[in-house]
Amino acid sequence: MEVVESIDQKFKAVEFQFIRRFKKKPSLEAILLMIGFQESPESKQTRDKEEKLDLINLGVLIVLEKLGYFQKIVSDSNWPAFEPTDKRSEENKELIIKQGIVEYFKDYTW
Repeated sequence: MEVVESIDQKFKAVEFQFIRRFKKKPSLEAILLMIGFQESPESKQTRDKEEKLDLINLGVLIVLEKLGYFQKIVSDSNWPAFEPTDKRSEENKELIIKQGIVEYFKDYTW
């Protein structure tokens, strides 16, 4: 239970940085979208709903890569590609994603 509380506390610190910067508490999807924007090789400013969903998915893969659930692989396309590793977890998926977000922003300078 302490691990869950620790992750939640660290995630709240990340949320606080978003609140400080954007004056609004972000949803989990908004944080993943921002990570996807940062990691996307494309620099389009406007995106349709499908492209935003792709960016959220990219954000999920990036944070799960930080925890060893996926690894980046070489791809012929311009878009990052990932494959799952053997690492498995029965933990709460949202908690795992929050932990990955904390890891992603650990060295981030606000």
